[in-house]
Amino acid sequence: MSPPQAICFDMDGVLVQSEDYWVEKQRGHILPTAAPNDDIPLSATTGRSYKEVYPELAEEYEMAVSREEYEAMFERAGREIYREHATVLDGVHDLLADLRSAGVSLALTTSSPWEWIDVVDERFGLLEHFDAVVSADDIEGPGKPAPGIYERGAAELGVDPSEGWAVEDSTAGAQAAVAAGLTTVGFRGDGDETDLSVADYVVAGEPELRALLFDTEGSQHRSA
Repeated sequence: MSPPQAICFDMDGVLVQSEDYWVEKQRGHILPTAAPNDDIPLSATTGRSYKEVYPELAEEYEMAVSREEYEAMFERAGREIYREHATVLDGVHDLLADLRSAGVSLALTTSSPWEWIDVVDERFGLLEHFDAVVSADDIEGPGKPAPGIYERGAAELGVDPSEGWAVEDSTAGAQAAVAAGLTTVGFRGDGDETDLSVADYVVAGEPELRALLFDTEGSQHRSA
């Protein structure tokens, strides 16, 4: 079978392996500092733009820092993670190159700001594979789990969302892709237990992802 004609890829937790470092930074410092009297779950922030979540957190938790301080903690952590620790998914360059060779249009659709995307590109050269890149910075409306970033990604590729696919590792990201109308693949890069039940398919690792994308029947990977 031929692969989908257009695919939107999330960055963190799919192409770039940074989530373990983000878990460590958030659990060890950012969230306890932001709300020392509360236990903010990682699910409240994962897959979302750190620039958007503070008002929601402030409604539910007793925040000990200002919005500016909260965002500054994420910005410092991001600079360290992407410059010093993050790696890319094994086989990702070959996968993306093979998809391009098969005539697939590719978009990077990420909640990360351009500062972090640029660092990733400097280190790993990922952007050369993509026809379009959409950051949460580029969206006027709300980011994931709202569908805007995926609607923009499909538009940049010149396809109706119903004709495109998305690959996501977070609940918020998968919800965004489904809401936009894309066929959605939930990606478990590290075998975690993130709720990806909204996705059309769920795979673990690059070999399963490759098998699914190059065989769109993929029945063995359908989400429960």
